Amino acid sequence: MVSVSTKFGQMADRFRVPLTQIPPEDEAILGPARYRDSALFQAIKIIAPDVLIVDIHWFAMDSFLRELPCKKVFLTRQIDPRTFRFRTADRELVFRPEDWDLVLRTEPGFDLPFPSEAVEPLVLRNRDEILTREAARADLGLGPEDRVCLFAFSGRTGEGAEAWKSFSYLEDEGWTVVRSDNREGRLFPAMDWYNAFDLVVCGAGYNQFWEARYLRKEAYFVPFPRRFEDQARRIALCSDYEFEENGADQVVRRILAL
Repeated sequence: MVSVSTKFGQMADRFRVPLTQIPPEDEAILGPARYRDSALFQAIKIIAPDVLIVDIHWFAMDSFLRELPCKKVFLTRQIDPRTFRFRTADRELVFRPEDWDLVLRTEPGFDLPFPSEAVEPLVLRNRDEILTREAARADLGLGPEDRVCLFAFSGRTGEGAEAWKSFSYLEDEGWTVVRSDNREGRLFPAMDWYNAFDLVVCGAGYNQFWEARYLRKEAYFVPFPRRFEDQARRIALCSDYEFEENGADQVVRRILAL
């Protein structure tokens, strides 16, 4: 994995996934004249991948994508179409689907302005890979008869506290509330313990929303504003969407078929 430096990098360490963290770089260093000196280009060059999988941030590699000898896979979810065509200070950036061996959209309810293939949403665990109800409750120190709610917010700082104002009544009604925020190193992936919970209250970002839908949890989703996605739209369009197969397995099969 390669990403900009982030406090969430410790999650990769938990699963012993090698992670190269690089500093944020702007369009000047990543542009056609200087990209060979960029930390991103150097990191990819050292890794020399057989397959490059890019999640949304295609524009960072626009200057050098074509010269990479590997297979190239682009993943995107619901996102503002303007993400695929915009101007920087000195040039216009336009997504070129022909530069990619595979373009996959991983969320229902939206279209792309170029050809793509649809797969189901990607979640971190399959249903048979998480703890049983008994094991999950024992691990969290919960009783078998407790009414348990997971209250999980891992977006921007303060969003969980804001949402709690609307859901603090749960404790007054006798619910045991397990609170998790990955900024503080709590449950990750939260899916591992989902069988312990009778109710989930969480944000409406891609991961939390689709994990709850995949595991068919009773859930309250709280949307927050984001620059490139519409969380309220996700709730409105997809709250009744059901799927049986983890899209991650579908992505693996498509990559192997390359």
